[in-house]
Amino acid sequence: MASGGADRISALLDELLHHVLSFLPAHEAVRTCALARRWRNLWRSAPALRVTGVKGCKNSAWFVNFVQTLLLRRDPGAHLDSFELDLDERDFDFDKPFLPVNEWHVTRWFRHAVTCGPRVLLAVRTTSGIYKNPGDYETLDLLNAPLISRQLTRLELQMVTVRGRMLNFSGCPALVDLKMEECDIMGNIYSPFLKRLSIILGHFQTDPFRARICLPGLVSLELIGAMRRAPVLVESMPRLVSAVVRLDSTCVDSCPKNDNGDCHDRECYGCYGAGAYDRRGQSVLLNGLSEVAELELSVGSKVFIVNRDLKLCPTFSKLKTLLLSEWCPDIASDLNVLSCFLNHSPILEKLTLQLSEVPKDAVETQRSYTPSGQSIACSHVKIVVIKCHEVDARAHKVLNILSAYGIALEKNNIQRTNRTSGS
Repeated sequence: MASGGADRISALLDELLHHVLSFLPAHEAVRTCALARRWRNLWRSAPALRVTGVKGCKNSAWFVNFVQTLLLRRDPGAHLDSFELDLDERDFDFDKPFLPVNEWHVTRWFRHAVTCGPRVLLAVRTTSGIYKNPGDYETLDLLNAPLISRQLTRLELQMVTVRGRMLNFSGCPALVDLKMEECDIMGNIYSPFLKRLSIILGHFQTDPFRARICLPGLVSLELIGAMRRAPVLVESMPRLVSAVVRLDSTCVDSCPKNDNGDCHDRECYGCYGAGAYDRRGQSVLLNGLSEVAELELSVGSKVFIVNRDLKLCPTFSKLKTLLLSEWCPDIASDLNVLSCFLNHSPILEKLTLQLSEVPKDAVETQRSYTPSGQSIACSHVKIVVIKCHEVDARAHKVLNILSAYGIALEKNNIQRTNRTSGS
């Protein structure tokens, strides 16, 4: 407001002012009630609520009371488009990293927000830069109760513990996007409606069984860094267009001695620990990916679950684009993966092999690899892109391997990548 002039901001339409308030943390949005009479109740009907920590707050009881009052005093007739619970220990002024809320508080706020019919729900605990190891922090905990909403379309959870009953999203017919990052997943994920799923560093805790993922309508899947046992993709997903699966050392399905999960050392947790026998002899991942059109796959040299799945390798009847990242021609398990896809992908058009930056360490006992003759799939391959930092002996070895599958040299395109971007 100019000195002695009109309050032009307050003269704006409610819709514009609500839009502005939607970008503010809740405690700052509430403070706008002191600006002028026009602002007194605007915060009560803002279309978005962002509950965050309060800088300088030393009283946990005050914070809990503030959030509960915030929700109770909201205009019950106002539409809530999104609710975000984003808590970070650094936003409070306690003597040590500490969140002033417990499972009961978080669940109550979350459930209250659901009754307001938001399209977007986010529950996030941000700890970046505080903890060096994942086991050093505790997740936000949600009570084990079904989530029911006819309006909810997107749900994002980070550093949250989610249990079985809440992981059944059949009560959310509009929910199409689910993202979970660094979450403790203690149950099976089910929804006939979900279209996009992203799980990054999911800590699957369903011992002595593997977690099940049953999403028949899924269009896009991202599974990166599964901690503990890899989950089971229960059935094929006929609508699946794209999938990214990356399994590294965080996956418990690993063994330094054997690439098939059968090292005969009973002390080996990867081969014989809790959950190891679940789905043995049955597909864990590949069967569920059998109808994908575009796939990116990356498997650590000691991760055996994909190599074991190869014994039951299905036909990838719709696969047209395949990227094998962190791939190494010196590792038998990686060669087995390539062989499987070349022999079981009848319409594969583009293959990209992104060579690992440094050679992988082989396990002590590997499955034997024998290159097969020309496969039916190879006649459909139009282009092969080989990405590597140096055109060295490994790159030339790849060309020889592809040649053994009847892929003509002129179809191969070698691209040198820099070590920083990997692109």
